[in-house]
Amino acid sequence: MRKWYQDLLSKEKGTVQKDWGGKITVCLIFPNHYWVGMSNLGFQIIYQLLNSFPDVVCERAFLPERELLEEHQRTNTPLLSLESQRPLSQFQILAFSLPYENDYLNLLRILHWGRVPLRSG
Repeated sequence: MRKWYQDLLSKEKGTVQKDWGGKITVCLIFPNHYWVGMSNLGFQIIYQLLNSFPDVVCERAFLPERELLEEHQRTNTPLLSLESQRPLSQFQILAFSLPYENDYLNLLRILHWGRVPLRSG
């Protein structure tokens, strides 16, 4: 599973890897597959903009492909961010890009698979 993430990152240009120490952590989530999200210019701009702040770490997460989702379920692993493969629940802020109405239900799926409660006290 982690190899899948690392292989994907190795093919990218413009990936930002930052140390988490003392920074605000944001996971920017696109509620569709990687290829759909990365073809969205607005999503790419927000990712670069958030990472331009020295006190912010912004990583990305996407709706997993079927094979990757099956691996997550088989190993009982929550959905992970792309850059550091951290669970979504470890981020201080979860930010969603929702350009298409058809992706609204995927947002709920991602929260469920990421083990992020809809309500917390």
